[in-house]
Amino acid sequence: MTREYTHELNEEVRAISGWYELEKEGTLDIEGKEILFALGNAAVDSSCCGNWGCYYAVVPGYVVDWKYKTNDKGMAVSSVEPIRDDGTKQRISELLVHREKVDQVCFW
Repeated sequence: MTREYTHELNEEVRAISGWYELEKEGTLDIEGKEILFALGNAAVDSSCCGNWGCYYAVVPGYVVDWKYKTNDKGMAVSSVEPIRDDGTKQRISELLVHREKVDQVCFW
C-alpha cells in the first residue's frame, strides 16, 4: 500500500497550544532501499501546562516514486510505502537520533 507525501518545508503549522515546522528532508539507503525522512521543530508555547519543544524526524517510508507530480498548490508529491518491520524502524531511529540529533522519530 503506497501513500502520497507532500514536500512541505518551512511552512509553520499552528495549533491550539503550539506549532510545528518541517525544515529539512533527506534520504537514507537502508538494506538497498531508499528511505525518505524529514526533520522539524515542534513547540508547545501557548498551553496552560507550560512550554516544551523538540527536534524530531518523521519517516514517511520507502520511496516508490520521487516527486512524481505537483499538487494544486505547486508542491512536489512523492509516493512512499510505509515501513512495517519493527527491526528496520529501530535501525532507522537509532541512525537518525545519532546522526541528526533528533529527540524522537515518528513513522507513518
